[in-house]
Amino acid sequence: MTQTATVHSRAPEPLDDQPKLDVKKHTKYFLRCLKTYLPQPYTSNDSNRMSLAFFVVAALELLGQLDSNITSEEREGYIDWVYHNQHPKGGFRASPGTDLGDKTTAENECWDPANLPSTYFALCLLLLLGDDFSRVKRKEALQWLAQLQRKDGSFGETLVHGVIQGGFDSRFGYCAAGVRYILAGDQTLGDDHKDLDVDTLVHCIRESQVGTLTVAEQSSSSADVADTRLTDI
Repeated sequence: MTQTATVHSRAPEPLDDQPKLDVKKHTKYFLRCLKTYLPQPYTSNDSNRMSLAFFVVAALELLGQLDSNITSEEREGYIDWVYHNQHPKGGFRASPGTDLGDKTTAENECWDPANLPSTYFALCLLLLLGDDFSRVKRKEALQWLAQLQRKDGSFGETLVHGVIQGGFDSRFGYCAAGVRYILAGDQTLGDDHKDLDVDTLVHCIRESQVGTLTVAEQSSSSADVADTRLTDI
């Protein structure tokens, strides 16, 4: 005679109706990234260290854990690190790894350009860290920024030997607008300073619209969620 085994199933644990953000664990993770070494998967992004630094510091600020977990000496050290990446011709580098220092020549300076997204992240970092912007090369940065805009209104990522480099990502326009506002607000720069062409930027964004609610990199491209969210802001 065959005996059938009785299977007892455990009742599923009830779901928490009010899930909570584990601030302690998130804080521990981001402090590890800030004060020790980045996790191994981030190694390949070393050339974008300014971006990583911004996201780490911004995360701690959003968690309300930045001020209570860094000393005044550390804060000044982070600020100095950001300024170490300021390009002499305006803007900020994406990483200190491209800084050639006194070895820079007319031939190799193309390997050390200022980077638009990194400039936006650097300025935001200085704001988060409470810097007074006294060391920011405002004039140089604004002049460099205006040169990154193309005739169609879009922005490139870098400027190499006077030539705009990088794609047509709408997020570059978002970064450019952010840099312009942080450095000069609503001020008019004057006739001797070339400024951003806001009308052509808006036109470029509208031309990149796909359907009714999404934005692509270019009018001939498919929609991108990040492009849509940032240009909507």
